[in-house]
Parts: sequence; C-alpha cells; structure tokens
Amino acid sequence: MHSARGGWPSGPAPLDVRARRFRRGRWEDLPEVAAREEAVRVLHPGGSADLWAWPHELEDLALGHVLLDCSPCRTAVFRSDQGQGNVLGDRPVPLRAGRVERLDTPEGRHCLRVCLELSSADPAAPAATPRLGAAALLARMNDFFAEPGLWDGTGSFHRAGLFHPEKGLVRVAEDIGRHNCLDRLAGFCARQNLESAAYALFISARITGSLYAKARRAGFALLVSRGAVTGAALTAAMAQDITLVGFCRPAEERLTVFCDSAGRVTA
Repeated sequence: MHSARGGWPSGPAPLDVRARRFRRGRWEDLPEVAAREEAVRVLHPGGSADLWAWPHELEDLALGHVLLDCSPCRTAVFRSDQGQGNVLGDRPVPLRAGRVERLDTPEGRHCLRVCLELSSADPAAPAATPRLGAAALLARMNDFFAEPGLWDGTGSFHRAGLFHPEKGLVRVAEDIGRHNCLDRLAGFCARQNLESAAYALFISARITGSLYAKARRAGFALLVSRGAVTGAALTAAMAQDITLVGFCRPAEERLTVFCDSAGRVTA
C-alpha cells in the first residue's frame, strides 16, 4: 500500500468538492477533497460483518478482519495490581491464510467472501519480538511518517506499519479507521506467511484498550505510537508483559516507555 512519490497513490482518488472556509475573520470559497469511504460487507463461515473503509486492496482487510474479529479468540482474565479489578486480555490468534473472493455488487459497495484454510499442523512457537534502542525507534518512526501516503492529500487517514530490524519497514497500511489498519496488516501477514511477533508495530493512533486488544490478537508484542497510551491498554500490557511506547516523536527527539518489563527497548 506504499504510494508513489510525486502523485496520488494507487487506488481511488479522493472526491473533489467545493467548500467554504472561515479563516482569520473572513469567509472564502475553495476547492477541497474528501477521502473515499465506502461500505464493505465481509462474508465468512460464521456469518457476515459490515465495515466502512477506503476501497482499495480490500482482500487484506477482509481476511484480517475475519481472523481478528470473527473467529474464536483465546482470552484470559488477569488480576490487575493497579486497583482496576480484573482485566480481560486477548491472546494471539493464528494468522491463517485464506481464500478471498470478490462478489459483484452495485457501485459504491463492496462484498468479499472469506474462506479460511484449515491446518492440522501444531502451531509453531512464537517468534522472538525485536529489541530496539530508543534512538533506533525514533529513526524508524521518522521513516514511518516520511513514507508518502494518503494522509498527505486528505488529512483523513491513519496508518500502521510492520518494522523488522533486518528487513526494515516491510509494510505500511493506511485506512480511515485505525482498526482497519491493523486488519490490513494481519491479512497481509497471513497471506505472506509472516510471523507478526517478529515485527514491531508502528501506529499513528493513540493506543486505546480496544486497539491494544486487536494488536494482541494480531500477535504484536512491541507497540509504538506517535500518540498517547490509555489506562486500559497499559493495565492489560502490564499483565501480559507487552511493551508500550507512546509519544514517539522524532521532531521533538522524545518517546515515552509506558510498559516494558521484557526489556525490549534498550539503552
């Protein structure tokens, strides 16, 4: 989903609209753009799901959403030591490949059918999560945001990325919804047979409890955000030995390690 420098990335262009802007005490008419967001129905063995998404490369989105939100998830309840009672913590689900079929629909709507591939093999042990120094995290976050993309034209998109210490920035997924970004990465990992635990997750959005839960179902253990970390995410991460890094802002030469009992962020 990387974009080409010097122009709009592949996929549908934004909508050209006319708008009025109030600025510095004056009204003015101006041309504007609005990001395309369209209805997506995902059919799967257990039923269906309705999403709203940027209508491009929907196969990864559909597969990832079924794997993370529509298939049975293994969960556990952890006792919190932070005075917040029990915390429900999601555990990784197998990122299995699947067959994704597009169905004919009216213009402006999309329908995809997902059939998951069954595997009788025992699940492999999770890959080791990378360890990175603070300076390296800041440099990689800079690379992550320097990648040209859909935000540049509309200001409407979140992005999430897979980073590997040896392979670099392997994939950047963009969508209007931050949860869609994680679905797209999970689908990409499943289709490419990648072990998500071997990658650091970079994300533009704040790490909320719901976003943390989805990242855990996707198998990530090192989460790095440009934004904040909420209490729900922090409580669950502390119970599960997950590393949370927030406010990773290269321009300000700072980051905040909220939780890192496993020592994944090195000096």
